Amino acid sequence: MAPNIKIYIVAGEPSGDAIGAKVLRAIKTEGSVDVSGVGGPHLAREGLDSLFNITEISHGGIIELIPHIRRIKQLIQMTIDDITKVRPDVLLTIDSPGFSFRIAKAVKNSNLGIKMIHLVAPSVWAWRKGRAKKVAKIYDALLTLFDFEPQYFLPHGLRTEFVGHPLMEDYEESISLTRDDTILLMPGSRLQEIKQILPILLKVTDEYTGTSRVVIPTLPHLSRYVDGLVGSRSIEIITNDKEKNELFRRAGLAIVASGTATLQLALAGCPMIVCYKMNRITYNIVKPFVKTKHIALGNIILNRPLLQPSESELKAGDTEIGSGAYSSVRAPSSTGSTNQQPYSGELRERSIESVIPELIQDACTAANIMRHVKDLNREHQVTKLKEIRNRLYDGNVLPSQKIARIILAVGNEIRSLEK
Repeated sequence: MAPNIKIYIVAGEPSGDAIGAKVLRAIKTEGSVDVSGVGGPHLAREGLDSLFNITEISHGGIIELIPHIRRIKQLIQMTIDDITKVRPDVLLTIDSPGFSFRIAKAVKNSNLGIKMIHLVAPSVWAWRKGRAKKVAKIYDALLTLFDFEPQYFLPHGLRTEFVGHPLMEDYEESISLTRDDTILLMPGSRLQEIKQILPILLKVTDEYTGTSRVVIPTLPHLSRYVDGLVGSRSIEIITNDKEKNELFRRAGLAIVASGTATLQLALAGCPMIVCYKMNRITYNIVKPFVKTKHIALGNIILNRPLLQPSESELKAGDTEIGSGAYSSVRAPSSTGSTNQQPYSGELRERSIESVIPELIQDACTAANIMRHVKDLNREHQVTKLKEIRNRLYDGNVLPSQKIARIILAVGNEIRSLEK
């Protein structure tokens, strides 16, 4: 009997951990694999014994990162050493570009013959567009969550495919307009975000005169800190994923920090106001490099045109990744560029309404949030949010299954070459 395909997963953030768990679950239904790597509680439930606790590397910002740099470097090297020891057929890195790319670059330079796939494209459409060229030099393939992303990487010769977002699998296609009076406060998944944003959200609830139930969905390792900030207020704190998803489906409003949570709320049809505040020095460093008009993923998706391959692309027989499984993963030509123009769609953001209010940095105040709570047309927002689901799924194979089949196809291709 042939040995199992060996897959090494690196998911350094909670959102990547959640995506990785869905992918691993799908992989195990498609074939027999041996898996190792780095992940959080979601991947642990799918059988991954993580090399270390990812809370050690889940830090945001620039200034905020400085005290942790030495330890993060140690964990990067620990991961590289473990990959060298395991010698997987496929290395799958998920999001966390600052962590993942350093590992992938070292593995590539080691010439171990490991195929490397990155899932969740870096947001080059928002800032640091030059990263697309760097990613193309490191990875064998890139799998994107959003349909407008391949266009930024294909010109650099990187095999790229839009696979959709696995988180959409948690939510039904139909969205109910019937909502209760629950208000969700969601200050982020990193400690630094909670320190900056939660006090502002709590001030909103202190000034709110309604009788709404207030709930803070958070992660288990952050619940004690959140509880300390909440104090004696009548606010519930929940950490269970099923309870969170149920709340997203029926809550009347969420006040949420920018991030993956905004997409989960959009898929559940939950009206929201998005806010974000960071360390002032970090903000001043980052601001000049940001090129997108929006921070809420829902607004970003709705402001990007739905990209369709050109007629020449549909007719072209591009080389596939692994066992002829996916012809839509474009391969580079011998000159290092794709044979066709990657997309015929418009690259710029469209000038349409901001469906989701966004309050950034100095605008992120309790007074501004309260004003938007009063003025928000919730039914109109929910109607627009329904369009997002169709942009995260091609209607055929579920995203996690599609990703799993690509990974297994690559692994099988390597095994066939070894015979």
